[in-house]
Amino acid sequence: MRLGLALSTVSVSAFAFVAACLPDPKGEYEDYLERTAGMTGSSSTVADASIDTKPPETAVEALYVGICVTALAARDPSQALRFYTETKFTPDPSGGGKITMAVTPMLGWDKNVPPSGEYTQPKSVSKSETRGATINVADVPVAAGQGRFTANLGTVNLNGEANSVSGRDAVIEGTVLDGRFGGGDRFCTTLGGDLTVPYSFKFDPAQNTCIFVKAKEGDPLPTIASEEFVCPL
Repeated sequence: MRLGLALSTVSVSAFAFVAACLPDPKGEYEDYLERTAGMTGSSSTVADASIDTKPPETAVEALYVGICVTALAARDPSQALRFYTETKFTPDPSGGGKITMAVTPMLGWDKNVPPSGEYTQPKSVSKSETRGATINVADVPVAAGQGRFTANLGTVNLNGEANSVSGRDAVIEGTVLDGRFGGGDRFCTTLGGDLTVPYSFKFDPAQNTCIFVKAKEGDPLPTIASEEFVCPL
């Protein structure tokens, strides 16, 4: 996953960072400018920014869309990785509980746009917009009080259509979501792991953030502003 730079206005320092990670940063950046000239954002809904970190007191099953900004894409929400995320929370009488998650990558790249495709977003939060295999994580402990949890997803395989940055197949090993789960319409995590395909890069959890927004099947994809991608642990 040649996760490239995706900003309308790019600082010199941001470009220098990407230059250290990509095999042809100048060519990638110039290609990005050419491909995205005149692009306009697609319509979507604006999500509530509040995050409740107190775990629910009753059993809850819910659908979320996970939107993850990454350092290699300059934390740009338009090139976020997105995941269709089904959850089941079981409370513990003493507080906290356990969460089970089924996480499936979503559409992120349109290969039909010449010359080499361009990033896109799912038309809606729908199973029909998923791409690739589901990762299942069962009975992850959620702490009482602040809802802290750590979900080890293991290996995440992104096929080209799910790679919203370059459209190439990618593999992230040892993928970890470390965050807070509560009873509100959002929860948040950091994203850690090791990119092993198409080249090596370590995802620092401090630089990669996911916001999970509760949704119903078929809902429009929510919009999250850059400054909202924060998950204090």
